[in-house]
Amino acid sequence: MIQRALIFSLFLLLPSMVQAQSKDGTAILEQVKEKFYTIKEYEANVKIKVDVDFVKIPVKQGLIWFMQPDKVKVKIPGFSLLPKRGMNFTPNQLLTGDYTAIFIREEKLGEYNTYVIKVIPSDETDDIILSTIWVDQKRMVIRKLETTTKSEGTISMAFQFGPVVKKFDLPDEIIFTFDLRKNELPLGLTGDFENTEPRDKKSKNSKGTVTISYLEYFVNQGRAIAQFKKNK
Repeated sequence: MIQRALIFSLFLLLPSMVQAQSKDGTAILEQVKEKFYTIKEYEANVKIKVDVDFVKIPVKQGLIWFMQPDKVKVKIPGFSLLPKRGMNFTPNQLLTGDYTAIFIREEKLGEYNTYVIKVIPSDETDDIILSTIWVDQKRMVIRKLETTTKSEGTISMAFQFGPVVKKFDLPDEIIFTFDLRKNELPLGLTGDFENTEPRDKKSKNSKGTVTISYLEYFVNQGRAIAQFKKNK
């Protein structure tokens, strides 16, 4: 009787086990890319808040332009940020070229159900060694990203989206954390920062945090195209 009950239980669990094993990491990421490809270009008004040791930096505002497949331009007066990967990140940068995508598991990330996928570039000369991506199962957007690089250490990025899915599903906020030990100059400071106040230099915190708030988007309206033509 016990044996029959066990067999019956396994029979009920079999569909979910097969479903988990059959998930394709590459196919999931292709859906993320396809959704992002609907955004040909955009201009965004942004607010930047930086939290690093040794210096207090005022909140800055500026503009970011993006154009497919990977063109990014940043205009924030008196402000230069390292690591650059955080300011100009797009899914295209991570998911281009040859790579291996391995589906790891399904995971609850806060209130969201996500797919966890490992991405390993095939090119050994690539600066990225390994990335772990949390993909929102419902919206097919990246909710979290952890990337280990050769030059900038490990960078962690959290993507915040509004509750309502808009025509172009872009993040309202990106919070990324980077390793200060791998970035000797986490900030390029100019005259804009003459009034900054030094912090406690005894702090041993090796992490820097940058919050990028997207105040307004202008998507597929030609504004970025005009900017990049101007550069030429």
